[in-house]
Amino acid sequence: MKYLSHKRGAAIITAVMFFVIISITFALGLSTPVVREYVTSRDFEKSKGAYYLSESGHEDALYRLKNGKQISAEEVLVLEGNTATTTITNVSGYEKFISSLGDIFKNTRRVKSTLTTSVGESFSFGVHAGEGGVLLQNSSTITGNLFSAGPVVGSNNLVSGTVIAAGTTGLNGSITGVQNQGGSSMYAGTISNSTIAGDAYCNTISGSSTTTCKTLTLQPAQPFPISAADIANFEAVALAGGTVTCTSGKYELASNTTLGPAKIPCDFIITGTGTGGGPVITLGGPLWVTGNIKIKNHVTVRVDPTLVGQSIVMIADNPSNHTTSSKIEVEGTGLYFTGAPGGSSWVMLISENTGASMGDPNEAIELEQGAQGDVLLYARLGDILLKNNASVKEVTAYKITLQNSANVIYASGLQNALFTSGPGGSWVIQDWKEGQ
Repeated sequence: MKYLSHKRGAAIITAVMFFVIISITFALGLSTPVVREYVTSRDFEKSKGAYYLSESGHEDALYRLKNGKQISAEEVLVLEGNTATTTITNVSGYEKFISSLGDIFKNTRRVKSTLTTSVGESFSFGVHAGEGGVLLQNSSTITGNLFSAGPVVGSNNLVSGTVIAAGTTGLNGSITGVQNQGGSSMYAGTISNSTIAGDAYCNTISGSSTTTCKTLTLQPAQPFPISAADIANFEAVALAGGTVTCTSGKYELASNTTLGPAKIPCDFIITGTGTGGGPVITLGGPLWVTGNIKIKNHVTVRVDPTLVGQSIVMIADNPSNHTTSSKIEVEGTGLYFTGAPGGSSWVMLISENTGASMGDPNEAIELEQGAQGDVLLYARLGDILLKNNASVKEVTAYKITLQNSANVIYASGLQNALFTSGPGGSWVIQDWKEGQ
C-alpha cells in the first residue's frame, strides 16, 4: 500500500511539472512577438523623434541664415539629452549646404538641403509691354501670352496665347491685325482685323472673325516684375565683386573668360570671329556696365554651370546718361545664351535706357540675326527691337517691336525665376531630402 501511494505521488508531481513547462513554453511563445512588437514600436518612436529633432536643427539653421542671425559652421541642439547636430558648408557665395543629424539613443535620422541666395521674380507673359505698346511686323510670332498697357498692332501675326491691351477705350486699349489659337481670347477696348480663337472681350469690334463683343471688364496695367530697387540691388552685388580696369573707355573680351560679379565702368564689348569658334563668357554673378554693352559674332554667354536653377543679369546702366547711353546691342551670327544645366536658368539683359518713354525712337536693346537661347530681355523705360530670326524666351519693355521672323517662345518656369543677388539676397531652399 505504501509503495502504491508513492507511485501515485510521483505521477502527480510529474504531471504538474509537465503542465508548468508547457505553460511557460506557451507563455513565452505568446510573449516573444509582443516583446518584439514593443521593441519595434519603441525604436520607431525613437527614429521618428530623431527625424523631428533633425528637422528642428535644420529649421533653426535656416531661420538664422534667412534673418541674418549669427550661426556657426556646426550647431548642436540639445533636447532632454538628445541632440541634433547641424553642419553648414559654404559651397560658394551663392550656395550653402545644410546637413542635420538627429540622434536619440543611437537612433539617427538626417535631413539635407541646399540653399541659394536669390531674388525671385514672376514673368507671367511671353511679351509684357508698357504704354509704348507692341508692334508686330512681317512674320514675327509670339508663342505664349501677350500683355500690353499700350496698343498691340500687327499684320496678321500669330500670338498663340491670350492677348490683352490694357484699358477699355482709346489708343491704349486696342488690338489690330493679330491672330491667336488654342481657344485663347482677346481683351481690348477696340479690336479690329483680328482672328480670335476664343472670345472677344471688347467695346467695339470690326473686320474680325467675330462681330460680337463679350462684356469687357477693366484690364489694369500690370507692374513689371523687376523694379528699380531690384536693379539697384543687382548693381550693389556687382560692385561688391570688384571693378575691372578699362582701356580707352572700353573693356573688351575676345577669348574664354569667367566674369562676375563685377562692375565695368565703361563700354563692354564681346567680339567673336566671323567664322565660328568664338569665345565662351561664363557669368559667375551680376555685371553692371556703366556704358553700352555690345556682343557680336560667334559668342556664347552662359551662366556658370554650378549655379543650377539660377539666372544672372547683365545691366547697361550709365547713371549720368540714360538717353544716348545704357544700351545693349547683340548682332551677328553664332550668338548663343545658355543657362546652367537642369533648366530654369537664364541670362537676362537689362537696359536702363529711358529713350522710348521720352519719345526717342532709338532702341534700348537691339537683338538681331541668329541670336538665340536662354535669354530674357528687359527695358522698363526703353524700346526693345527683336529682328531677323532672333529668338528669346521672354521680353519686357516700355515698347516692343518684333520684325521679320523674330520670335518669342515663352519658357516654362519663368513664373518663379530666381536671380543671383549675393549676400544681400534671401536664402531660399533649392532642394531638400532625407539621407545618410
